[in-house]
Amino acid sequence: MHFHKYPYASNFEFVSSYTARRSFRTSQGSFQLNASASTQDIYHVSVSGKGWEQNEAQIKLRLPKPKDKLEGERTRMSISADGAFSLETLDGRALLGSNPGRFFGQCGEASIFEFQREHDDRFYGMGEKWSGFEHSDKTHKFWNTDIWGDFNPASYIDGKPAPDPAYVAIPYLILKRGQDYIGLLLDNPHATFISTAAKLSIAGQMELAGGGNSIQLGAECGQPSLYIIYGPSLPELTRKFQQFVGTTPLPPAWSLGYQQCRWGYMSEKDLVGLDREFTRHGIPVDGLWLDIEYMRGYRVFTFDAKHFPDPQKAAAKLAKKGRKIVPIIDPGVKHEPGYDVYERGHAAKAFCLNQQGGEYIGLVWPGETAFPDYSMKSARKWWAKEVADFASLGIVGAWLDMNDPSTGKSDNAQMLFNKGQKPHTSYHNQYALGMAMASREGFLDAHPEQRPFLLSRSGCTGSQRFTAIWTGDNYSNYHHLRNSIATTLNLALSGIPFNGPDAGGFGGDTTPELISDWFKAGFLFPFLRNHSIAHSRQQEPWAFDAKTLRTLTRYIRLRYRFRPYLYQLFIAQEKDGEAILRPLFYDFESTEKLPLDKVDDQFMVGPSVMQAPFLDEGLKQRNVTLPGEERWFDVSAAKWTKGGRTLRAKAAQDATPLYIREGSILPLARLAPEDHAFIAARVDFHIFLSRSGKTMTSYAFDDGESFAYKKGKRSVVEISAERKGRSLAIDLRYKKQGFGQGDFTFTTESAIESVTVNGVAATRCKPQGEPVCKGLVTWSV
Repeated sequence: MHFHKYPYASNFEFVSSYTARRSFRTSQGSFQLNASASTQDIYHVSVSGKGWEQNEAQIKLRLPKPKDKLEGERTRMSISADGAFSLETLDGRALLGSNPGRFFGQCGEASIFEFQREHDDRFYGMGEKWSGFEHSDKTHKFWNTDIWGDFNPASYIDGKPAPDPAYVAIPYLILKRGQDYIGLLLDNPHATFISTAAKLSIAGQMELAGGGNSIQLGAECGQPSLYIIYGPSLPELTRKFQQFVGTTPLPPAWSLGYQQCRWGYMSEKDLVGLDREFTRHGIPVDGLWLDIEYMRGYRVFTFDAKHFPDPQKAAAKLAKKGRKIVPIIDPGVKHEPGYDVYERGHAAKAFCLNQQGGEYIGLVWPGETAFPDYSMKSARKWWAKEVADFASLGIVGAWLDMNDPSTGKSDNAQMLFNKGQKPHTSYHNQYALGMAMASREGFLDAHPEQRPFLLSRSGCTGSQRFTAIWTGDNYSNYHHLRNSIATTLNLALSGIPFNGPDAGGFGGDTTPELISDWFKAGFLFPFLRNHSIAHSRQQEPWAFDAKTLRTLTRYIRLRYRFRPYLYQLFIAQEKDGEAILRPLFYDFESTEKLPLDKVDDQFMVGPSVMQAPFLDEGLKQRNVTLPGEERWFDVSAAKWTKGGRTLRAKAAQDATPLYIREGSILPLARLAPEDHAFIAARVDFHIFLSRSGKTMTSYAFDDGESFAYKKGKRSVVEISAERKGRSLAIDLRYKKQGFGQGDFTFTTESAIESVTVNGVAATRCKPQGEPVCKGLVTWSV
């Protein structure tokens, strides 16, 4: 696979004319262009014919109701007889188009769709890309890789150049054209590519005239299939796309807590020691993670008896303290007669084959390794049974690694699927998806009443239905800290909201300054895990000086305070497809005065919280853009400041630029600072109203771990607040009480002198939990 070579448009035969029924001929034969529309302004264009009879995507997309003609609620699409594509509003305003005879092209098995580019177009999405937030003038390939195994160190350490492709393949392009947003999704699991009018050059030294004037989406093989989605706004587009590809199931609350991992944790003794140190330092933690060393000779679904004489007992002992053991699971099964997992897989004919009909052999941690063929339902069923047996030891979550698939020095082109009948390209990008599907089924079989948590290194369109994603093996430097924001935002906009990087960096040695800045930047990322490579410096919070320990402790504790708010964002994601982490121009319009679409070092956490972290070594000050016309509560200064402007913020060891939007009501946990319990019914509502006025929100709460909420065991309360001068009137109304009533307190700024709740006077009380900032007052009834 050539990572940096792409099918070149000049080699394609573009279709210059269609018959009345959109059939056409090329030098390769006769084909049919199929076009359809659905409600919500979602359009589909595909091509069928010789070699393109079947779309081999493993999961089906969730199209809304089909339409009788190529017209949505706000737009219409047309493909003319001379081979031109057009998308326009119902009143005739052009949104997207192609030149005549340049919409669709073929070059053997390869295909391409081409659109005109406009000068001010901006591009986002594309899943996991390590080359920045905005994608103008770039060409990207979509083919899951093992970055450290497939690229040189200069690329994956410093991004010179950024490695591409990365671990996750989602060929989805977001086009911002003026104030309109259009999504373009290639529904093709084979190797694909997207070019946003990349400048052409010879050997990187001589620019080629005439390049860079079109948007191209193509594939090296596989049935051409393109979905076009009209927003018109970014939130509308994101919600449509997320519901279309599938939302993320509500995860267990423990997965939104802090996770501690290191390549080197291998024994019950290691985990008990971690539990002891977290308790001693008063640091909350939910997950204690095991890398490959816990296994017997790297054999999947085993524990080394020397290190875990009774893994079920160890899991139960830690579970009593609320700690989850989260082991790594690799797909590779040691090719070893007598090894029970291999023997069962071999008997089930569950492994991928090579061209000669034998089992394909890769070279990874166990040595010679066989690989489950997740393209087959029978193989997924076998794998699910192995996972279920493993999970029955008391394991409720796992991380799925090496599923790119990573095969070491063994060329994975020889790995065939579906009993050797399908080429490697057909399921390569879907390999991690199949593993996640089968693994989730296994956990549900073992614990049918518990929400499982899976974390995967690789994935593709639809993976979010089964697993969260971490952004793979990063490095301990400021390049990776800064890049983590862009990568996380684009994944979120591409249908993978539950994602995050290894905080502090996986490879190399972190520093006190770097890990402090990383935790301050990422403490509200959807996923927060501290993970480091073997033989690097220890990266646990207490491995640093007292000042750094205080900083890390504070921001881990603050994550737990904000966890009920994060949980609400995941509820909204499952229901409506709402983004969790998002760019500023998701909630606010980008203008000439404040070009928010160019801000890549700030982000929103849901609709209410904005972060502007320090991302460069030794930086003392930075610009912060405050969007919108409302006020923002500056958490560091504990005061209000006006929006619609850019200001300067100073760096501080124990603070990060954090702002709360005017009118927000944030549900924060009421618990001791060191406590990691999730008690959703017991929260402290922080109400941010700087002036007289009204605001309201809705808060849903359940047990945080089971599926009982789907059967009505969830409560929903509406909270409204009205400020008049120095008085605040709060009104609570329950819409549902399936989980009973809540135990609430209310926190305001100190300027508030009196509070009533449903007409009853409230009194000041002692606040609980890590303080968000100074100058706040808590009230209860």
